[in-house]
Amino acid sequence: MSHGHAALERALEVSNAMLAAAREGQWDSLPRMEVERAPLLRAGHPRDERSRELLEQLLARNEEMLDLAARARDEVADTLSRHGYAHRALNTYVGLGR
Repeated sequence: MSHGHAALERALEVSNAMLAAAREGQWDSLPRMEVERAPLLRAGHPRDERSRELLEQLLARNEEMLDLAARARDEVADTLSRHGYAHRALNTYVGLGR
């Protein structure tokens, strides 16, 4: 880890851990990791090729996490929709028995 790039390199390590957690569906652990990552991303860094490479890698991790989050959100919405349908069907069935 070079000194000038230490914050970005650590941010990438944290991002990799966040992505691994997202892939495992461990969404509750992401906010804690973001608390560590956010200040690292705001820290100063050299404006050079290495920083650009690190930032591109960080962006790729973020895009994958956003994609995983969107898919998880869609799955939850689908589950809630099916639950709502089942609940309405049950209420209809119970209503028919009266």
